[in-house]
Amino acid sequence: MVSLTRSKAVLELGKKLVDQLDFKDDLLASWMAHYLAQRIDMAEKAPAEAKEKAHVDCAKAILELWKYRDTIPRHLRPLGELEPVLRVLASLDVEQTDYRYYPQALREAATADVDEETKQWLDLAMGIDYTARLLIQFALRSASHQAASKAEPWVELARQAGAEEGAERPIVKLILGNNEAGETDKNKQDAALIDKLSRLEGLADLASHLASELRAELGSGDEQGHNLS
Repeated sequence: MVSLTRSKAVLELGKKLVDQLDFKDDLLASWMAHYLAQRIDMAEKAPAEAKEKAHVDCAKAILELWKYRDTIPRHLRPLGELEPVLRVLASLDVEQTDYRYYPQALREAATADVDEETKQWLDLAMGIDYTARLLIQFALRSASHQAASKAEPWVELARQAGAEEGAERPIVKLILGNNEAGETDKNKQDAALIDKLSRLEGLADLASHLASELRAELGSGDEQGHNLS
């Protein structure tokens, strides 16, 4: 996206909001679109002596509406397609300390005073919880790519306009893989990826081992059935 000055970016954000809200079947949205369009027109056509105030008033209206965009009707809301993604990703955040599955049992297991063998099994259960969230998060990122692509122009324009940022921009960056990190952050990201890869490979090995045991158990059951007959 072409970089704009802040004042131009604010006006472009306003025009994008007008296009989004210009929906004849929704009276409130149509009124908001008309109000913003008037403000933008006044700012662009104001004489020199009134131009600064017109731009300030216009920018205030645009940024105020953007700040409270959650009040816009859901079917017309900017970035609305990201809302279900945000909710689900938040519940699957692998950086949080709580657990997705059996949270109370796993919280108690994390501090339980048990023998070493039991502790190993409990640690395994907690590791599986983490890895399951990681796998589901990856699937959701893939499924959400189209929504993030539609949202990217909004979040980039809002950034250039100096508008208040919500959770959408980092989520869009996460899904689309945009990375503006420095070398130090890159090293941290690499370390985190290595850790996740290790956990995934460990779970894959465990799943393969468990599948082999279940096959053996199934084969043993079939053999016993043949012997009984």
